[in-house]
Amino acid sequence: MTCVADGEPQPTYIWKRNEFLFEVAGNDDRIVQLPNVGTMVINRPEDKDEAFYQCLADNGYGVSASIKVNLRIAKLDPFANSPAMSYTPYLGNSLTLVCVPPNSVPTADVFWTKREEFGGFIPISYNARVTMDHESRLRITNIRKDDEENDDGEYACMAINMDVRDVKQGSLHTIKSRGEVAVLNQVRYMWASPSDHFGLYGDEFKLKCIFSGNPTPDVHWTKTKGGSLPDTVKTRSFGQELVFSSLEFSDAGEYECWATNTQSTKRELRTFKVRIESRPFWVVEPKDVEIGIGGTARYTCLGEGTPPPVRHWYINTVTDPRITQGGRFRVLRGGEAVELVNVTREDTMVIQCNVTNKHGYVFSDVYLNVLSEAPTIIRPPELVKVTAEGLSVNISCGNTGKPDPQVTWYVEGQQITGGRYVTQLNGDLLIKQVVLSDAGVYMCEVENSYGKANATGTLSVRRKTLIEQAPLDLEVNAGTDAKFTCSGTTDPEEVQNLQILWAKDNKPITANDQRMTTNIQDNSLTISGTIVRDSGTYTCIATNGLDAYTKSAMLTVKDRPDAPTNVIIKSCVDGGNATMKFTPGSYNNAPIQYFVVQYNTSFNPDQWNFGLKAQPTETDVTLPLSPYANFTYRIVAYNKIGESDPSFPSDKKCTTSAKLPSKNPENVRTIGYRKNMLYMEWTPMPQIQHNGPGFQYNLQLKRQGDPDTSTRVETFSDWRIDHFELPTGDTYKPYEILLKAKNAQGEAGNAKTIIGYSGEDIPQIEPSNFQTVMINDTSATVSWSFDLNTIGMLDTPIRGEFKGFKIQYWQENFKEYTIREYDVTAEESLKHAQGNTITAVVKNLLPFTQLQMRISVMNNFYVGRPTDVISFQTGPGVSGPVERFAAQSIGNNHFNLEWNEPLDKNGYIIGYDIGYQTVNGLDLGKMQDREPQIQDSLTTMAMLSGLLANSKYRVYIWARTVQGRGDGYFIELTTTAPGTPRYTIESVGEHYVNVTWWLNTYVKSGTVIFVEYKKDGASEWLKSTDEVINTWKNITDLESGTTYEIRVVATNGKQRTESGTTEVTTLGVGKLILLPAAASALVANIGWFIGMLLAVIIVIAIGVGVYCCVKAGMGFKRVATEEPRDAPYSGVSYAGISTLLYALCS
Repeated sequence: MTCVADGEPQPTYIWKRNEFLFEVAGNDDRIVQLPNVGTMVINRPEDKDEAFYQCLADNGYGVSASIKVNLRIAKLDPFANSPAMSYTPYLGNSLTLVCVPPNSVPTADVFWTKREEFGGFIPISYNARVTMDHESRLRITNIRKDDEENDDGEYACMAINMDVRDVKQGSLHTIKSRGEVAVLNQVRYMWASPSDHFGLYGDEFKLKCIFSGNPTPDVHWTKTKGGSLPDTVKTRSFGQELVFSSLEFSDAGEYECWATNTQSTKRELRTFKVRIESRPFWVVEPKDVEIGIGGTARYTCLGEGTPPPVRHWYINTVTDPRITQGGRFRVLRGGEAVELVNVTREDTMVIQCNVTNKHGYVFSDVYLNVLSEAPTIIRPPELVKVTAEGLSVNISCGNTGKPDPQVTWYVEGQQITGGRYVTQLNGDLLIKQVVLSDAGVYMCEVENSYGKANATGTLSVRRKTLIEQAPLDLEVNAGTDAKFTCSGTTDPEEVQNLQILWAKDNKPITANDQRMTTNIQDNSLTISGTIVRDSGTYTCIATNGLDAYTKSAMLTVKDRPDAPTNVIIKSCVDGGNATMKFTPGSYNNAPIQYFVVQYNTSFNPDQWNFGLKAQPTETDVTLPLSPYANFTYRIVAYNKIGESDPSFPSDKKCTTSAKLPSKNPENVRTIGYRKNMLYMEWTPMPQIQHNGPGFQYNLQLKRQGDPDTSTRVETFSDWRIDHFELPTGDTYKPYEILLKAKNAQGEAGNAKTIIGYSGEDIPQIEPSNFQTVMINDTSATVSWSFDLNTIGMLDTPIRGEFKGFKIQYWQENFKEYTIREYDVTAEESLKHAQGNTITAVVKNLLPFTQLQMRISVMNNFYVGRPTDVISFQTGPGVSGPVERFAAQSIGNNHFNLEWNEPLDKNGYIIGYDIGYQTVNGLDLGKMQDREPQIQDSLTTMAMLSGLLANSKYRVYIWARTVQGRGDGYFIELTTTAPGTPRYTIESVGEHYVNVTWWLNTYVKSGTVIFVEYKKDGASEWLKSTDEVINTWKNITDLESGTTYEIRVVATNGKQRTESGTTEVTTLGVGKLILLPAAASALVANIGWFIGMLLAVIIVIAIGVGVYCCVKAGMGFKRVATEEPRDAPYSGVSYAGISTLLYALCS
C-alpha cells in the first residue's frame, strides 16, 4: 500500500489499522515498510490481514492523512451442495433453472453452460428465448426440442473469479421435454427488475424484463413519466434489457416494458420507478494555501450528493475544537468554509475535510504554509507576443512573494487602469477585444513590503482575419454532390499562414472523411454522393494561427423516407374492416406526402396490392375486408423524392369466413372475328373475389328468338378461364348471354343478360355514285350513296356491325408506293348523311397531283368490295422548301446566294422571295425583304446587298406560286469586314472618263462606292455621287487633254477603304497659255513637243484602222492581263502591240 508525502523537513510515517496504531516493525517478517517512505508491503497475505488501513505523515509542522484502504483477501468458495434437478416441461411452456452463486471476493461472474456432445460444458448463447435474469437464474421463455438435444439436456451454473483465476460449477439441471407439438401460449410475466429501483449517478444501470410465451415475445421499452426515452440508453439482450451506460439525474422517471406475440390480444407490461442517488462529489474542493504573516487563510469545502452528505473538518488529522470555538478561526456559511485570520509562523498546519454519505465519501488533505519573501517574477512577459485585433490576450507576469505582491502594469510608460484591461489574481494582464492601437511595450511591476521587481515585453497586433465569400445554404437530393465555396483575407504579415478549414457540426473535416474533399485552388468543399446524415451545419474557418473567422451554412440532403415500422393490427371484424396502426419512419428532410397501405393474401403471398392512400398525419387506418381470405398488411411512405422501402409485414393476419360472391364477372362481350362461330370473353374474377371455396362460372346462352328449352349451359371450375367459343354456323346473329359467379355458399345475384353476336363476314353491299364534290389544293370533298336502312337489319348485307366506310387513294401510276387510307366512322357517316347520300372531306392530300380514289363499306373485321376508281387532280398549292440554299460568296455588305428549285413544287413556280434579319445572340432583328424580289422562276442566283459589315444575318428564301409563298428555308451568314474594290477605266473621252468596278468574289467590297478624282498636282480631291446599284460611274465635265488622278472609295458609313490611284489623260488638246517664261520653256522643249504630236498622230491612225476593220466585218478581242485574284488593282492593262497588229492583219 503506497504512501509518499512531501514536506520540509522530511516527514515520518505511521499506520493505523481499524483506527488503532499499527506497528509495522512489531509484526512478523511478512510485513515491511520501505525506507524513506511510508509504503507498506504485506507478503503472503492472510485472512487476519483483512482490515481498514490509513497512513499518516508528520514533519512537526503538520500531519497529513491518506484515505482509508479496505484490504480484502480474494477468494471463490464452492457452490453449496444441492441435489441434481430434473424437469419435464411440455414443449412451448416456459422453464426457470435456479442458481445460488457462492461467496466470492470480488463478486464472481455467473454464467450458464450446457453439456456438449463429447461430455464437456460450453457456455450458452443467450437469445430472446433463453436468457439469464439479474439473480443468476436461467429463464427459458418456451421449451423446444433442441433444449435437450444432448444427454437429456444437462445444464449447469458456473461462477468465475478472475482475481483468483478459479471457476466453480453448480449442481446439474436436466431437461426432458414432453409432447410432440409445441403449445402456443400467450405472453406471461416471468421476471423483472424491482419496480422501485435506484442507481448511482455516473454508474452503469440496468433494467430487465423477461416474458414467457410461444411464439417468443417481442419486448419493447418506453419512458412513461419524466420525458422521452433518453438518447444515451441502449437495449441489450434482444430487447429485454434497458442499459444506462452512465446515469444522469435527468434519467430519473417511470419506465415501462411491454411484450406481445401473435397469440396475445393485449400487451403484458411492467413499470419501474427509477431514482438517481449519488456518492459525494466536489463542488468546491479545498486548496493548499501559502500566505504571508498577518494574512487571512480561507478553505472552502463544498460537496454534494444524494442523500445530502455531512462534512467534517480536521486539523492535523484530528478534530480540533479551535475550529468551532472562535478566536482566530471563523466558520462560514454553515461550515462550508473556515478561515484563519492574522496568521503567524506557528500556524503552519495540515487541514483535512471529509464529505460523506451512505454511498461513499470525498476527502481532501491540504496545507497552510506561512511565508515571508521578497517578490520575484517567475513568468515574465514574452519578449514579443503577437495577437490579432478583436481577440482577448493574456500577458503573463507570474510572481511569488509573501505577503502577496501588488502588481501594476504600464504600457509605453503609462499606467494601465480599468476598462478593457484587467489585472488578474495571478498577476497576468488580460486585454479584452484588442485593437490595433494596443500594440506597444508593456511592463509589469510587482511589490510587497520586502522589495520590488519588474519585467517588460512587446505586444504586436495584427489585423483581424475576415471571410470575403461565405458559403451559402444548400438543398440537394441524396446521391448528388454538394459544393460549398469560401474565401478569406488576413493581415499582410500573416498571408503566408492563412488557410481555409472546414468543419461539420463543429467537428473538423479531415482527410479520413473520404466523401468530403477540399480543393486547395479555390478552398471549396465538395461532398460527393450525399446521404441524409450529411445534412448539418458546415462551417468555413479562415485562420492564420492567431485568430479565426467563421461563417456557416446549412446543408439539407433530401431522400426517400425511411420505411414505417411497428405495423400492428388493432382489430379484425369478419365481414367488416381491419384497423391497424403504424409508426412513420424518418421523412429525411422531405415531408411525407402520403402513405400507401398494401396488402397480400394467402392466394398470392408474393403479390402486394394497393389498399388505400392515407394522409401524412394519419397513423391509424381502416380497410374493408373481403370474405374467405387471410390478409397481411404493410405500409409504404411517399415524399417528393420517392417512395420508401416497405415496412415489415403486420405482426398478425386478418382471417375472414366464406360468403356468397359479391359480384359477377365483368366486361362480358362477344367478338366476331371468326365467321360461323360465337366467341365471347370476360374478365376473370381473382381469388380475392371468390368469397369462398368451390368457385365456378355458370354460363347460359341461346340464340335470340329461340325457345328457352334451347338454352345451353356451361360450367367452368377454373377461375382463370376468360373466354368461350361455340360453333354456330351462322353470321352475325344475336344471342342472349348470362354469366354468373358461384361458390359453395351459392350464386351471386344481379346477373344481367347481354346480347352478343356470332362472327362477322365480308360485307355483300357497296356504296354507289362515288364522286368528288369540291377539290382544292390539299383536300377533296366526296359523296356517295348508301342504303342506310341496311344498318341494324337482322340479316344485314353488311354482315356485321356497321363501322363506317374506308376510302383509299393514291397518286396515279404510283399506287404501290403512295396508297393511303381514310376511315369515315359510323358516327361521322350518319352525321353527314342527307337521305342516303353521304359526304366526307379527305384532307392532307398532295397539291397539284393527279389522284385516284375508291370507297368500301366496313364492319368490325372486314371491308367490302370497293367502288370503281375515280380520278381527279388537286389544285396548286404553296411549294415546299428549296432543295438547297447556300452562299456562293460573302462580302462585307453583300451575299451572293444560290439555290436549287423545290422538289415539291405543288404548282408552277413564278419566282422567289428573299428576306433577312440580323442575329444578335438569341435576339432576332426585324425581318426585311430584298428589293426587288425575284420574278423569274428560272433564276437560281441572286445578290443580297446593302448589309452591314462584320454582322451576322439569318437569310430566308421562299419559292412562290400563285398561291403565295411556300415553306421557308433559312441559313445564317456573317458579312466580312470592309475591303478594297477592283476597277478599270473602261473608256476615256475628251470631257469624261468611265470608271467600272466589280465585286470580285474573293475581294471584299464596301457598302457604298464613289469615285474621287483631281487634276495631277492638285491638293483637293473631287467626289462623284454615291453608287449603290450600278457597278460603274461616268466622271463628266473634265477638261480635254488633261491628266487626272482617279481612285475608287468604298465605305459603310463608319470607315472607308481607298483603292490605288490611276493617272488618266482626257482626249484632245489642253489649253495653252503662253507667258514669257512659258514661251522660253516651250522653245527649250520643242523636240519633246514634236515627239508627242507624232505619237498622237500614230495613235489616231491606229484607231482609224481599227474602226475600218470593224466596219469591214473583221473583229478582234481586247485581252486584259490576268492579275492575281487577291492583288489590289494597280491600273489599266491593254493588249500588247503585237496582239493589236495581229488583229489588224487578220
